[in-house]
Amino acid sequence: MQQPGNTTLAAELADEFADYFQIEHQTTVNLVPFSGPLPDQDGFLRLIPDAFKMTSELSQLNNSSIRTLNAIKDLSSDLALYLQQQARKLDALTHYVLRSQDDPKQRFHTFSYGGSGVQVWTNEVIKQGQIYEVKLFLDNNDGALYCLGQVIQVTEQQEAEPGQPPQYLVKILFRRIRDEDRDMVVRASLHEQSRQLKRKAELRQQQAQQTQQQ
Repeated sequence: MQQPGNTTLAAELADEFADYFQIEHQTTVNLVPFSGPLPDQDGFLRLIPDAFKMTSELSQLNNSSIRTLNAIKDLSSDLALYLQQQARKLDALTHYVLRSQDDPKQRFHTFSYGGSGVQVWTNEVIKQGQIYEVKLFLDNNDGALYCLGQVIQVTEQQEAEPGQPPQYLVKILFRRIRDEDRDMVVRASLHEQSRQLKRKAELRQQQAQQTQQQ
């Protein structure tokens, strides 16, 4: 396991990573090495690609449409249906725009993600402390985000299969991220946790039924 040279800084960054819940789930992430020092928040905001800014606005519009739909669905079925159709169109447009930002050459898969960062599998050793442009694409139309992250820990997998190259679990802390994007990741992690718990409950129920039938 690689650790930063500054023990105090390493502990501070580890504490920041532990501030938020992490859900173990595989989703797509792009990592592009960032050249230069870590910018301040204003400098970071200027780096965000227009596609991510636009999809954030579309997401807010969609959420507004859903709130309106919930408010008037009992008053006008025709208007409720229209707003539902518009919400679906916004979802489709957002999904298309975001997926156009996914670069297969820079694509990795997460082991886990949460409000503080991601853990990513890679076949190559990544330099400790390296800053990356992070594009995280969340499943189930939960959105996507652009941020700057820093590698704070690299752990080699101990159980690599014979003849296979070792894998490394890379822990990346979000160092520059918009508040609304962090909130989105937190919501997505909780949604995924709910889905996983539901699947586990259904599996236990199926197993119980099979046991009773034996």
